[in-house]
Amino acid sequence: MGLTKRKNSYYVEFPVSDDGKTLTLARGAPGGKLKRWKVGTLNKTIARQQEALIKTDLMKGIVKSDQVAAPKTFSQWADDYLQIEEVRQLRSYRERRQRIEKVLTPFLGKKLLPDLTVKDVEAFRHERSVGRAQAMVNVDHNILRHMLKHAMKRDLLTRNVASLVAAPKPKNARDRVLEADEWERLSKAVPKWFQPVLVMGYHTGMRLNEILGMLWEWVDLERKRIFLPATATKTGQAREVPMTPTVARLLSALRVQAGVVRMKGLVFTKQGRRLTHTYRIMRTACQEAKIDNFVFHDLRHCAVTNLADAGVDTETIMKIVGHSSVDMFLRYRAIKADTLDAAMYRLNTLITRGREAVI
Repeated sequence: MGLTKRKNSYYVEFPVSDDGKTLTLARGAPGGKLKRWKVGTLNKTIARQQEALIKTDLMKGIVKSDQVAAPKTFSQWADDYLQIEEVRQLRSYRERRQRIEKVLTPFLGKKLLPDLTVKDVEAFRHERSVGRAQAMVNVDHNILRHMLKHAMKRDLLTRNVASLVAAPKPKNARDRVLEADEWERLSKAVPKWFQPVLVMGYHTGMRLNEILGMLWEWVDLERKRIFLPATATKTGQAREVPMTPTVARLLSALRVQAGVVRMKGLVFTKQGRRLTHTYRIMRTACQEAKIDNFVFHDLRHCAVTNLADAGVDTETIMKIVGHSSVDMFLRYRAIKADTLDAAMYRLNTLITRGREAVI
């Protein structure tokens, strides 16, 4: 223990014990190891002062162990996070990686993880929300929250600042449902190769990704069922989707092509490839059919509403379309004007009959 002078600086030495987190003075204690610090000066007086400061810090137990890794930047952690096996297994992994690399890292990349603050998250939300839907900002926010959650599991953080910032629910509920004549116009406006996809959405209420990723192995034409595995659904819950006769005929016709029975691979393809850019197809078709404010996902609203109007109970509809809560079902269940009119007509009949009975 003491000062040692070398050519470019004085050095300070102390016996210390190391628990993997901090160093403490170990003078006379078993297991102590000698550790040297370069104080960066050739002035003996200043070196003595530095020696005293280091000794004080060792006695307080506030000197970090060399085993403690230097804090990671957000960018460094993003690279590590994307290699976590649990994360790589997520169905949203590709989109998640793109959002991290193109959105989150450019904004937060240089920040050290322990230095992230609530203000940083709020600033990110504010900048990201300019010209974008709140739902999209919430997706990025949720990814950030998940990243910091995993960082905490690895003792890289002591708190998840993204969880301390509220993510307001977007006011994006829709109730757009096609009238019968609109459906006829739309089904005629889409290209012939896309019509089967459109029919599937309208009749079954399946999500677009579920339809485009559908494999022949999931189709049972004999029982008239489509079996969606957990990996293919948004909720991560497997479900059976019953076919209408129209859908059954459609899939039967698709299965037989050029005299060959197709039993494997994607159900819906174009020139042997998976369908992409379907939003453009829908946009063009809606413009041609003069249908305003309608997207493919609204076919899900159509299916839920049509099933309800046909008298199918709520629980059955939820099971068919894969809704996990009644609140979600109600967001998709649109009440048409003629349904309201019919309800008031029945009410009037009931009141009138009651009055007549009194008289």
